[in-house]
Amino acid sequence: MGLISNLKISQDEKKLLKKVYWRSLTQSAEMNFIKMQGIGYGFASIPMLRSFYKDDNDEYYAALSRSSTFFNTYPGFVPFILGVTLSMEKENSIEPIPNMDETINGIKVGLMGPLAGLGDSFFMETLRVIVTGIALSLASQGNFLGPLLFFLLFHIPFFAVRYYGTFIGYSLGANYIKTATESGLINAITKGATLLGLVMVGAMTFLNVPFILDFKTSISGQEFVLQDILDKILKGLLPLSLVLASTFLLRKGKSPNFVMVLIIVLSAILAVLGVMK
Repeated sequence: MGLISNLKISQDEKKLLKKVYWRSLTQSAEMNFIKMQGIGYGFASIPMLRSFYKDDNDEYYAALSRSSTFFNTYPGFVPFILGVTLSMEKENSIEPIPNMDETINGIKVGLMGPLAGLGDSFFMETLRVIVTGIALSLASQGNFLGPLLFFLLFHIPFFAVRYYGTFIGYSLGANYIKTATESGLINAITKGATLLGLVMVGAMTFLNVPFILDFKTSISGQEFVLQDILDKILKGLLPLSLVLASTFLLRKGKSPNFVMVLIIVLSAILAVLGVMK
């Protein structure tokens, strides 16, 4: 608790941040394939947002909406990013920040990617492996401390990072966000994060959206494979086109469920016709 007491955060804010921390533990329970951890992120933000915008329901719901957009990172670092964006919301409630929606989203995107990699590499691929080795050596000897030791050695650092990250993120944001906004750094980060986000979407589209044509024929004795021709034009052209078409429908007001059903129906038709693998 000494670390928290050294941070320049009022007692009332500390109480609210503790509520944010406890609410953030529900993020996986509220996870879905459309917004991933977004709904849980918005739910955890509610105590602070209500405190900031208590006299303005329109601003409160606008803040809640931008807090509930798509978000996904390693769970241990969610509270830290929450603290940073909530400090920005505090500044916005005092003096409106231009393009607040884009700014908040840019900060979230810019932080969630690197912290996801850091969390996976440290907690899941390093700490967990080391702790498992220690625990297994005890458990194989019939020592009941094996599983207990695993639980403690892994979860104490994990929850310490979650808990203190809430307050550290909020303190850092409260001290530096205003200066970063006035200097133009926020705009630079937002643009950079937007570009990074587009690159990530492109890479994920190529790797995770299977859309391969199976149309073959013979022209003048030469085999003609349509997929090979498309790959020469642009690798991953069809998956990219599918994602762009889905985005267009969503921007036109179509629901995510409508788009998913449409993709399933089209995929079934193309597969039956033998056009798509």
